[in-house]
Amino acid sequence: MNFHILSILFLFFSMTSIGGQERFLIEIEVSETAGLTRVDEYLEIDYQSPLNIFKTNDRGMVAKDLVSGKEIPCQVIERYHNDSHTLYTIIFPLSIEAHGKKRVVVQSIDRPSPVQTDLSVSGSGIDLIIENQFYRADLSRSMQSEAKSHASGQLRELLIKLDFQQLLFRTENRMHWAPNFQRTEAEYYQTIADWEMPAYCRRFSGPYLIETIRSDSARKHPEIWLTAQYKFYAGKPYFLFYSLMEVEKDINLKLLRNDEITMDSMFTNVAFRRPDGRIEDYKFSERYSYLEQEPIENEARWLCFYHSDKGYGLASIRLKYDITNREGNPSPTCHPHTKISDGAEGGKYWNRRLIDDHPLLVPAGSRYAEKNAYLVFTTKKDDPFTEIKYWAERLQKPLKIKIVNYF
Repeated sequence: MNFHILSILFLFFSMTSIGGQERFLIEIEVSETAGLTRVDEYLEIDYQSPLNIFKTNDRGMVAKDLVSGKEIPCQVIERYHNDSHTLYTIIFPLSIEAHGKKRVVVQSIDRPSPVQTDLSVSGSGIDLIIENQFYRADLSRSMQSEAKSHASGQLRELLIKLDFQQLLFRTENRMHWAPNFQRTEAEYYQTIADWEMPAYCRRFSGPYLIETIRSDSARKHPEIWLTAQYKFYAGKPYFLFYSLMEVEKDINLKLLRNDEITMDSMFTNVAFRRPDGRIEDYKFSERYSYLEQEPIENEARWLCFYHSDKGYGLASIRLKYDITNREGNPSPTCHPHTKISDGAEGGKYWNRRLIDDHPLLVPAGSRYAEKNAYLVFTTKKDDPFTEIKYWAERLQKPLKIKIVNYF
């Protein structure tokens, strides 16, 4: 029996058995095309409704497998609305075999569908601490130093739980402060961590996903409009960060960087995967001669710092890198590469350099966007990067989602 017949029968029997109390919204087809088994992979589906289907708090939403009949509670985010329509994001986990295919109907229901996960948040505004079983991400401000005192909403510290309880931080700064930029005539560069209460701030919280979105002009660089988004998931050892820099007026820059993580001396090695698939691994003290001969590409698939003896690490899995301007052409860059640098008092940091210490005109309409997954992991004796490879394969090759029917 094919999926189409199953779909018709399922909808008929469901609607007759519940007296029409359930409202069917969309039917989707999910395909696994990379040959990878997926376990509780999160699907995020945008849906527009001409009605507000959540006017009361006693309604919920579930995703129902058309073959097994299994119901999966959904998290719903109301993104935007006007007088006629509301835009939602529907989130739920789905498991599927390699090369498998599933049909799922998403429906609103009159009964609530509570779900408990390991994801939690504390704090208010953008002064937040978000955690799950793998990590605790501290986005709050601190009076430890001037650089940490701004209400920016950027990651300040990250506790790796696992078996380590290892706290990652930078003594004088937040550990995640990209994007950053420097005018040609300026003495110092500025970072996104310098924000003071961005003009637009929204937070969405639920059992599967906690998301923050901030937008505003860059401090001391009003020509650059910034958008920054964090996504923290239940039951996953990673979180996502998306950033977009949009140049609204011509500006002269000599430095433009992204994907920058800076930490005190807590690691022994740096490793990365080049675009051609080669994985290279160096002790920090030995990396110089190799990377001077062949710098790390901006298109490197992932990179990480790890401690060879203690067995913990932090990785950046690159998911999106787009420098297309509003006209469809490349935005200006100068010597783009990924750099591993030494900081004061033994600190180490990585960053993706777009303009590398060279004066450059960046005209209005230039855009720089990227999305990365930051993964906490444990190293394995036979292969230190087993966990990075596992998650990189799945995150860089997401499930295919096709909306088959709107109801």
